[in-house]
Amino acid sequence: MQAQMVQKFRAAVSQHRLEVYRQPGDTDFDVVALYVWNVLLCEALYPSLQSLEVTLRNGIHAAATARYHTEFWFDPPPKRLAGSELADVANAKAELMKMSKPMEAGRIVAELNFGFWTSLLNSRYEQVFWPWMLSAAFPGVPRPIRTRHTLSKRLNEVRHLRNRVFHHERISHLTNLRQRHTDSVEAVGWVSPESKKILLPADRFPTVYDAGPSALRRELGHVFYGDDYSI
Repeated sequence: MQAQMVQKFRAAVSQHRLEVYRQPGDTDFDVVALYVWNVLLCEALYPSLQSLEVTLRNGIHAAATARYHTEFWFDPPPKRLAGSELADVANAKAELMKMSKPMEAGRIVAELNFGFWTSLLNSRYEQVFWPWMLSAAFPGVPRPIRTRHTLSKRLNEVRHLRNRVFHHERISHLTNLRQRHTDSVEAVGWVSPESKKILLPADRFPTVYDAGPSALRRELGHVFYGDDYSI
């Protein structure tokens, strides 16, 4: 491997970020292969994570709009949201104001992050939104497990994975990564069975995961060692 290229690559991504991929006995080439495979895993998770985030916010918004007969169900009075969630709504409105965008309910909903929507399934909202909105917001959940607690647990697990992916952190070391992907896809179906069906043809995660970093070694070998490289 060309030492100068490795040095410059390490400087570009940072020593700390790259070295977390190193395992005992690994060469620099092994570390780079793991790093790039991690990038591909994150990319492959995007369809399920993106689909869940979009369908979740729209599903809860539609259910709350129907229950409270207003698109602005998140605004007081009455005060349905707790302080932190009210602050999130205020921040979303402030962002729209900065961009000179109209204060439409749909725009506010789109500006609220995934954490806001998962927080609405916390226990403090048990008697505000749930169980009345469960079937409307989560029509694909089997009835025996259609509870606020079950949904909150699953969606927060997905949120933790989503945050690691979107903050460019390491996920390749997670021993339950395949199951977490399966859980994410299942959660999409809980919110929108139709979206899950449309998502699946674009879901490349199983292929990328099963291939592992070895699938990258030939291409990376040519980059670092030249055309004469062979595995």
